[in-house]
Amino acid sequence: MSGTGFGATWWGRRWRRTLESLGATYPNPRLPHGRTLARRGAVQDLAVEPGTIRARVHARSQVHDVVLTLPVFTDADWETAVEALAGQLRHAAALLQGELPEDVDDTLRNVDLSLFPQSGELDSTCACTSKIEPCAHATAMHYVLAPMLDTDPFLLTRLRGRDREPLLAALLAARSGGAVESEPERLTIDQLDPEALFTARGDLAAIAVHPHQPDGRVPEALRVLGEIRGIDRETWQHLVAAGQRARTRAWDLAEGS
Repeated sequence: MSGTGFGATWWGRRWRRTLESLGATYPNPRLPHGRTLARRGAVQDLAVEPGTIRARVHARSQVHDVVLTLPVFTDADWETAVEALAGQLRHAAALLQGELPEDVDDTLRNVDLSLFPQSGELDSTCACTSKIEPCAHATAMHYVLAPMLDTDPFLLTRLRGRDREPLLAALLAARSGGAVESEPERLTIDQLDPEALFTARGDLAAIAVHPHQPDGRVPEALRVLGEIRGIDRETWQHLVAAGQRARTRAWDLAEGS
């Protein structure tokens, strides 16, 4: 029996494969039993905390409290990790979209870090009588966590000690070279520095874009900038109309028409 069905994203599958590839530490005979328990819904109330995964596993009319532990990064480790990730624009763009870039661990490995468990890092405790660690109950937790990671990859960073919002704030701060406001500052167009458009760090071509068909609303860029000081309402409406035409034309080009 394979682990098919546990992990749809590359990071969910990577979590599962990490469990299945640790050899002597995670003996294969426990894997089929753990998968069976996971598929039966035996794992309940799974919670991820910094350094700890807890759950209750129901098996043979018993309920087992199971705890998995993984070392958290120190503050210094996270500073190093953020600096490494911020140095790659595609990493920052992916994380801000709620995804993990596929080569994220290659980047972190260059600074001697890894989001995913390394050999000897994972420990488990369970009140069952199994003499082998991890037991089938702990293994079932591993499998259940994989699809949870599919939905929220930041559970993995939380396990290593950093929740999504502080991580993204630190990443944005590192990219901008300073502190990040909790809400974006709204600027009028005359406050923008056109020369700054050509001094951004990283490769703009690496930014993932997700075009969508335009509607009748004010274009997002104009909405965020707000009305321009010094022009009348009629001129502003002409500008909005021009923006809408440009957006429609861009969509036509993206569609190949």
